[in-house]
Amino acid sequence: MKRRYLYLLLCAMLPSLAGFAAELSGSRGIWLSNADGERQRIGSVEFTPAGGGQTRFKISMEESLEEYFLAMRPFRCLSGPRQRLCHFPVAREAPLISAGDLVPLEYALLFMRTAPKSLHIDPFNGLYYRMSWTAQGIVGQVHDVDMDPFITPDSVPVERRQRPIRAEDLSPGDPRSHWLPILRIE
Repeated sequence: MKRRYLYLLLCAMLPSLAGFAAELSGSRGIWLSNADGERQRIGSVEFTPAGGGQTRFKISMEESLEEYFLAMRPFRCLSGPRQRLCHFPVAREAPLISAGDLVPLEYALLFMRTAPKSLHIDPFNGLYYRMSWTAQGIVGQVHDVDMDPFITPDSVPVERRQRPIRAEDLSPGDPRSHWLPILRIE
């Protein structure tokens, strides 16, 4: 009985979520937040319908993010009292999403966390916001991930190099150990 109810509920929601995806166009803000009510705007994303159920996106990070040169590479970072979050965008494919595939957007919004004063980045401290469609927009929940497949791509089998992160590589982030565990695009 429960399974049938959940199936009917899902079927009722799909048209509205697919409609939201199909209507996705224009500029939206990218926000990081936490359960304490803290909310930081980190950028914006411009959506353009691309036909065939797909939407093209272009991300612009806020000018207020600080620039750091860490591990021989420039990063745009947001610093807080407990952590610094550094944007680590990965573009392995066209910036296109659909109702059933948000991975290119998830890869474009990867981060690494460090201590606020650290000059080093550890690839094991990657942050992956696993995204889903909601009635209010796109919401991502933080997951911990090892970023080594992006730093040393030869360590990944050839057939997985475009999308090296698999579901089993993600660990749900503990909200108590993450400064801003929720990403919203609205």
